[in-house]
Amino acid sequence: IASCTPGAGGTAVDMSNLQPGDLLFYDNGSGIGHVSMYIGNGQVVHASNEQTGIIVSSVDYRTACAARSYF
Repeated sequence: IASCTPGAGGTAVDMSNLQPGDLLFYDNGSGIGHVSMYIGNGQVVHASNEQTGIIVSSVDYRTACAARSYF
């Protein structure tokens, strides 16, 4: 995972230890630009765009720069 700062709170999680409910953060070049939630079985749920809305994607549909647990 590349280096990025998702803000205060939570606990850093390694991508190999994701649990349902963990948040994945994506860098847009100037900071965090997108967030998804891991739902298990190698999948995340996220807001895709205005046309497709909320969708389920593979956890590797983009490269996350950080993952955190808030439990």
